Formats: sequence, C-alpha cells, structure tokens
Amino acid sequence: MAKLLGRTMWDFPGGRTGGNRYLVLGLGSGEAADLVAPPDRDELIAYGPLLSDNGTTWLGTAVLLRAPDPDAARAILSPGRYADIEVHSWQFGGRPS
Repeated sequence: MAKLLGRTMWDFPGGRTGGNRYLVLGLGSGEAADLVAPPDRDELIAYGPLLSDNGTTWLGTAVLLRAPDPDAARAILSPGRYADIEVHSWQFGGRPS
C-alpha cells in the first residue's frame, strides 16, 4: 500500500487506544478510484492504493481508520467503484483475536 498521508500508522495523532478502528479494503474493479485521501484526515490512520507487484496496476484501496461503526468506515470509499468493500475490526498490532 502506498502511503498517502505522509506518515506511518504509528504516527497517528489520535493515539493507539480509544474508539472503534477498522481495516477497509476496496477490491478493485475497473478504473482506479479514491487515489487521493479525503481532506478530513483526522480519523485516518493509513490510506492508500493497493498496487500489483510491479507497482503499476491498481488492485484496490486500503484504509485504516477510527470510525463510530462499520457502516461509517465503509463510507470512506466511493460506493459503486469497487467489486466489493470489506470492513474488518482492527487494532494497532493487527486484527483483534
């Protein structure tokens, strides 16, 4: 994933605890979408395109963010521009067990 926020997840100003955090995966279909991070970045932990091994083919978009619920997390990506959008609970260090 290319980093569009100019920082790592460890630099997230919102800290490592508090609130619900999600991994959102937009699985590519057709033309690339959401290539620029939204202007309101306060709740974004990481954001960027998923690229093929050669670094040129867009496969989708990955987002780590803090959001009130899975539906709000899903709304970060443009509806109708992906074959599927997956939303998974997430915490620093990986998915919760």
